[in-house]
Amino acid sequence: MTRSSRLVTFTSLVALVTGLATGCGHPSGPTDRWTIFNKWLYSVVTGPSQTITIQANITNPYRKERLPLQGADLHANALHPVAPVHIQTPVHIQTSESQVVFQYALLWSARVAGTYRGDPIGVTVRLATGNRSFVLGKAYTRVVKHPVDWLALPYLSGGEAGQPDYLTGPHDFGFRFANHSDVPVRFMGLETAGGFQFSRVGYVMNSKDVPGGYPKDARPLTSAGVVIPPHATCNVYAEFKQPSGYFNELIQVAAVLEKDGVRGEEIVGPGMYTLNYSIMQILPRIIPRST
Repeated sequence: MTRSSRLVTFTSLVALVTGLATGCGHPSGPTDRWTIFNKWLYSVVTGPSQTITIQANITNPYRKERLPLQGADLHANALHPVAPVHIQTPVHIQTSESQVVFQYALLWSARVAGTYRGDPIGVTVRLATGNRSFVLGKAYTRVVKHPVDWLALPYLSGGEAGQPDYLTGPHDFGFRFANHSDVPVRFMGLETAGGFQFSRVGYVMNSKDVPGGYPKDARPLTSAGVVIPPHATCNVYAEFKQPSGYFNELIQVAAVLEKDGVRGEEIVGPGMYTLNYSIMQILPRIIPRST
């Protein structure tokens, strides 16, 4: 199974919505009010040569002709882009009966530089009218020392998106392990890079159900772990609370495994947890605006 690159995609109106930031524009026309969706927690565990895709969404409420976006740079100690930014073709989104915004998606393929805790992540966009800098959030990162690829990962839930009340409830991170080998593998638990912790982890062996939610019949994972026999499957269910100070999370974790007396870490993820784009219009009332 190849996990050398993890691509994070967004669909429909499930965009990365949180803070509001604006910049100054043309002196002879309407202000170019750029909005970036931030308050992100990036908690990422990777292997030594793996990359993960970081996406930032930025919008402007004016006509497409007034969007002279010429480039963008990601600023972080923890995450180093391995290629120039890819800027997707802008799309227009009807946020109300009277307002349309044009939205760009900025994509970076980045490599984790090492162990960081709370490293600030920022973006600078290059415009014909000048540069604008924005804060995206903070990163917690780690590179595993003993990467393994002992189990297949045929299903990963990928995350959640919801309205503001979604911030008050627990979030689910579910996936399925499949042992295609002739040797049993013990699953010991999940380790994060920091910034959040799982409040509980459970499992169901050889379930026909697709992993999702946290089922009542899930057995709690103890410190002894659980053995996944040869040619068996194991649905894993994990739950975590919304981290304080963040609206969106990109998480990728390490599953601690044992096989033939050897311990290793297998990368699982990413999972995305975001607010829905439709709440954009209420944000100016609850989030300070910076210029």
